[in-house]
Amino acid sequence: MLPPVVVSEAPAVEERRVRDWSMVDTLCALGITVIAGVLRFARLGDPDTLVFDETYYAKDACWYLFISDQVCDTDVEITQVHPPLAKWLIAIGIRLFGYDSFGWRVSAAVAGTIGVLLVYLLARKLLRSTAGASIAAGLVALDFLHFVQSRISMLDIFAVTFGTAAVLFVVYDRDRLIAKLRARGPDAEVDAEAAADEEEDTEPNAPVVEDHGLLDRPWRIAAGAAGGAAAACKWNGGFYLLLVIVLTVTWEISARRREGKGWGGGARGFFSQELASTLLWLVLLPMLVYALSYVGRLEWTDSTWYRALWDRHKYMMDFHTGLASHHSYESPAWSWILLKRPVSFFFETDSQGRYKEIFAAGNPFVWWPAILALVYIAFRWLRSRDLTSPEGVIFGGFVATYLLWLPLSITGRSATFIFYLLPAIPFICLALGYIATRIGDTWEAKAAISLFWVGTVGLFIFYYPLLAQTALPKPDWDRRIWIFDDCDPAEPVRTRVTVTETEDGAPVTRATTTESNENLPPPGWCWI
Repeated sequence: MLPPVVVSEAPAVEERRVRDWSMVDTLCALGITVIAGVLRFARLGDPDTLVFDETYYAKDACWYLFISDQVCDTDVEITQVHPPLAKWLIAIGIRLFGYDSFGWRVSAAVAGTIGVLLVYLLARKLLRSTAGASIAAGLVALDFLHFVQSRISMLDIFAVTFGTAAVLFVVYDRDRLIAKLRARGPDAEVDAEAAADEEEDTEPNAPVVEDHGLLDRPWRIAAGAAGGAAAACKWNGGFYLLLVIVLTVTWEISARRREGKGWGGGARGFFSQELASTLLWLVLLPMLVYALSYVGRLEWTDSTWYRALWDRHKYMMDFHTGLASHHSYESPAWSWILLKRPVSFFFETDSQGRYKEIFAAGNPFVWWPAILALVYIAFRWLRSRDLTSPEGVIFGGFVATYLLWLPLSITGRSATFIFYLLPAIPFICLALGYIATRIGDTWEAKAAISLFWVGTVGLFIFYYPLLAQTALPKPDWDRRIWIFDDCDPAEPVRTRVTVTETEDGAPVTRATTTESNENLPPPGWCWI
């Protein structure tokens, strides 16, 4: 539950005018979503061949539908190390449009487009600004990585869309409870808009924190279901669920603390009033959603379905924790937001010698300033110590979806890629939207925002050929690689390589040791 917010900057009428959803919001949200959709669906079927990891996920989705090696070019589910839900969603597109390049990508394009709308709604709730929401959603619509992942049949975009929905829904749950609060005096801490909306329905002297029934939390239920779906698409979607749980517990305890109960009383109040609801809807429900994604995807052996589910996850955990193989496009987590090593999903030279590429990277004009924006937001959050502020949600989301990868990099985990940053993109763009709402309304501020948009759109147009496989003469391609061409090969090292093969219809993992630099990324800053 969100603790009351101090109203100190404007009268209630002005606060409500600023916060109300308007027709302008509807037009902005729809306009940005349509632009995002047009960009993602244009030439979606090009190239008409499997790209990068589509060779695994599109084939698996096909196998879910047809169970035919003649149609799908596989006689077993290849990616058993990942949950099934995203592959089921890819399969829907194949069912509707056929097993071709458009069919296996259309679901990702739909998910990416919906994700842009969800960011608008989340930004509008957090920032209470049409301009801030438009900037945040617009940046997601034009983000290089989000754009490319929305046009590729991979798992990541589905986890991000469900995860963004989970965060949005838990914020709705928080604000729904605020709407039940009522000012109890001129000095009371209260949300002015919520009090005005609910004044007629609230009893005098109603308690600030109320005990609600388990079913009286529709948005919490939705958040749990969406969080479970995010994890059921890819395990890193579980970072969103962790974020949702932490935010919920923090908000509930903070609300009770502000009633004068202190942290101890707040914690006791949470355990007595909200623990059951939190466990049911944000722990057990996500687990159920996750488990249901495996229905029809597990083979019973000599035991039960639950045993098969356990065995599958033991195999998955062993694979991910024991992964030691390297990839020439891998990069450590600290380098992702710095754009040290993007990934080339597709590359070919046409008959005229022109380069055609699909390039998973970020917009440096957006990502690099976002680092400063996030540092500022962290500073504001730590200084205010307001657990319910927009800064807390934005920076907390960035920590949960990106910074938690840093310990894995320190331990030397291999085969991590820049597109693992995708779950953090909504929070990176929210951070910049936040800054835009805080720099003021002067002409200088408006000019700065306008110049930022010109640079963002201009760079998207400039790099679009590399993002969408448009033919470029080599000199033009070289200009886009810019100065990031330090691509000298790495020194040979002794490496343990893990290979998964199929024997008798079942995956078998073997490890061998080699000494070479064949699968090692270049040590320099290389975009090639």
